[in-house]
Amino acid sequence: MSTYIRSFPQIGVGDIALVGGKGANLGEMTQAGLPIPPGFCITTDAYRAFIESTGIHAAIPELLAPIRIDDPEDVEIRTGKIRELFLQHPVPEEIAEEIVAANHHLSAEMATEPGNSVPVAVRSSATAEDLPSASFAGQQDTYLNIRGDAQLLEYVQRCWASLWTARAVTYRVNHDFDHDRVGLSVVVQAMIESAVSGILFTANPVSGNRGEMVVNASWGLGEAIVSGLVTPDTFTLSKEDGAVTSREIAAKDLAIEYRQEGGTVEISVSEERRNLPTLSDEQLGQLGALGRQIEAHYGAPMDIEWGYVRGRFYILQARAITTLSKTPALPATGEYNRTMFLDIFPDPVTPAFSSAVQPLFHAMVDFTLHTWGLRSPHDVPAVGVYYNQIYLHSEYVAEALQGFSPAFREQVLAQLVNPFGRHERGIKADLSPGSLKTMARMFRFMIDFPRQLPGIVGRFHQEMAEFNQLDIEPMSDREIFSRIRELVFGTLSRLINYDYLMIALIRLTYQMLGGWLHRYFGDESEEVRTKLVSGVTGNVTMETNTRLWDLAEIAKGLPAVRAELRAGTIDIRSRLEQTEEGRAFLVEFDRFLKEYGHREFRMDILYPTWGEDPTPVFGFLRSYLDLDPKASPHHQQERLAQQRQELARTVEARVKQDLVGRLALWPIFHRILTETQAHTRERDTMHFEFTRVIPPFRRMLLELGRRWTVQHLIDEPEDIFFLTLDEIDELTLSPHPMMDKVKVRRAELERSRLRPAPWILRDGQEVVLARPDDGGERVDGQYRGIAGSPGVVTGSVRLIHGPEEFDKLEKGEIMVAPGTNPVWTPLFAVAGGLITEVGGILSHGAIVAREYGTPAVMAVADATKLFHDGQRVTVDGDKGIVYVEQGEPT
Repeated sequence: MSTYIRSFPQIGVGDIALVGGKGANLGEMTQAGLPIPPGFCITTDAYRAFIESTGIHAAIPELLAPIRIDDPEDVEIRTGKIRELFLQHPVPEEIAEEIVAANHHLSAEMATEPGNSVPVAVRSSATAEDLPSASFAGQQDTYLNIRGDAQLLEYVQRCWASLWTARAVTYRVNHDFDHDRVGLSVVVQAMIESAVSGILFTANPVSGNRGEMVVNASWGLGEAIVSGLVTPDTFTLSKEDGAVTSREIAAKDLAIEYRQEGGTVEISVSEERRNLPTLSDEQLGQLGALGRQIEAHYGAPMDIEWGYVRGRFYILQARAITTLSKTPALPATGEYNRTMFLDIFPDPVTPAFSSAVQPLFHAMVDFTLHTWGLRSPHDVPAVGVYYNQIYLHSEYVAEALQGFSPAFREQVLAQLVNPFGRHERGIKADLSPGSLKTMARMFRFMIDFPRQLPGIVGRFHQEMAEFNQLDIEPMSDREIFSRIRELVFGTLSRLINYDYLMIALIRLTYQMLGGWLHRYFGDESEEVRTKLVSGVTGNVTMETNTRLWDLAEIAKGLPAVRAELRAGTIDIRSRLEQTEEGRAFLVEFDRFLKEYGHREFRMDILYPTWGEDPTPVFGFLRSYLDLDPKASPHHQQERLAQQRQELARTVEARVKQDLVGRLALWPIFHRILTETQAHTRERDTMHFEFTRVIPPFRRMLLELGRRWTVQHLIDEPEDIFFLTLDEIDELTLSPHPMMDKVKVRRAELERSRLRPAPWILRDGQEVVLARPDDGGERVDGQYRGIAGSPGVVTGSVRLIHGPEEFDKLEKGEIMVAPGTNPVWTPLFAVAGGLITEVGGILSHGAIVAREYGTPAVMAVADATKLFHDGQRVTVDGDKGIVYVEQGEPT
């Protein structure tokens, strides 16, 4: 047996210390009878003999001793000097002779003509890589299509040197790996000229589903996929039988192939091939069988690189999937309900954001309970985070309401757990001293708060101005984090504490109004109640859209600007700056962003605001260009205000028909109606003000992210959003790498996006609601929900699942969505009607629909699955019913 060479059949997983993780895996799979291209490993003994005989081993500590690991330039200079040493010395003769002999034997095995050397891949194989607990992969070098003995010896040295790149050294220091204990083997493997290559995951790396396998495939060598040069075809297979369950065929316009003289070259794929699927179902079945065999051998989900040539698959390497997370732990006891957050956070949120929101909403619930004179439970969580979604602990609220009668407690609990759901008529009376005291506190707040709000918002604006002017660059990490805590749990918390209290109170007053109106209007009372809270001036979301409309009107009068908006190019701003008209328009555009640039694209700090990326604003303006002037929010506000005032006079006349009505009922009714209108309007104010926190919150986190990227604690600044605030706090005190945790968190968020989170978790089990919010009832082509905005309209359905689909909505179409939040508001000027899966009369979609005079039905369960694009439906916002036209499938 050679001193420094081991062929693949001679090694297995027990030889990691000798041939590294990659070499050990290739040997293990060869011994298992898998189709592995033949090759050999140059052992770590060869590496150590080389650095000892050349004196490099003694020089490394001297070069690294004064290194400043948080200074990338210093790290690069010092590690660069180490790498130069590796290339300055020839490979010792004894080692070189064994390498050359092994290469000649490999060429003979591959039946290469005498005198010709088989093209090989030369890959580094570190003794700590490709292990379940480490992610060293890619930190050392790989060289393809190496030909001849001289080239082979040169690239072996380059592989040895790659153990001392700045990235590899920083990684080892940050993960407490001893430099001396990490050795490097070199894998030399015969190359196959793959017609198709790719990666096979034996568990779905996005959804976490271990019953699925995912295949990425593209033409030519797999480096085109690994390097991101092409978007590959993606196939999902059933692990049980290898059947293809989904396929996404990409436009694969480039490929990587071998160059005859060595190395690789990028080529263009012909037009007729680039959109063809790379593998047939039969071939995918064969690949899936290999994947199952490899996973069974290792006993764990695997990430497998493969190639296909001349009717046969070859396995190039395999490693465990280190970023596959486990199923999230669910609460063992108690009921957690997501319905109150559906309107605020419709999408899964990042760990940084949820770790801010969770204590904020706990404080908000406690503030509501204390304002009502109730005690908060001890040692019980009020809010939980599961599947990257926020849940309210129903039993936390229920425990605080123990002093009320069962009927009243049940009603108040429903209002607090799901304030946006269906509103019944009237409230169940509880004349006990405790409940009367609580009701008195509620009404005192209802009367006092509108007068207090300007001062509260004024203080908030003052504090926000200070945060926006902070010079954070000279601050230490600890100082920046201290400012983040002050911003979120001080400034923001003091404002939004009132939000939950206000929403719960509005629901109570809505029910009171419903009870009184039913006495005078019977079955029409729901429609009357809805119209009485429409057209209320001062709604900040409507003011935002009014300003957008005015901006679009300016654009209409400027031909050059109008043309650029219609073109919708990515570089629209730079193109506008090139014309006089465009520059004049941008003055007004920037004035708009100065006032509204804090608005969000999605409700999470992960996403840029309008001020950072105004692309959504340009899209809204484009959609407004062809709208009828009657769709103007100015016109709608005037019309609805007039209708509301006329209806209010009709209501007043009916209530005052008798003496009791004139002297007792009307004054109380009018006061509650006035306060309800004001609080409904300010509901959007709270969300609007909340988003002012996003720009400085993002700015401070990203500053930390930039610093920690330089220090190699994370891979990129945005990775910081995948750490919790507690983890960020800890990093400011004790810096340590978080790359692996970020990878897992990113995969978890992607999984959460792909699966619908349950509305309720009860005692560790997901609870599926057939008709959430009492909506979604179907009777003979009719779907009953909640009347959100009055009016009746017939039109074609357009499914809009999220902001990325906003540009699909055409004028007059019926928008069907999971739910909406304020960022959706500009679409209401375009939509003819609205259907949502969640919400109620207090939800954002209903409030804005009323301000636009857009008929809306809320809480039609599974609406985005029940209806399809182009289907003709009638939305009856008066009765809360959606009718499917005759002849349309239901």
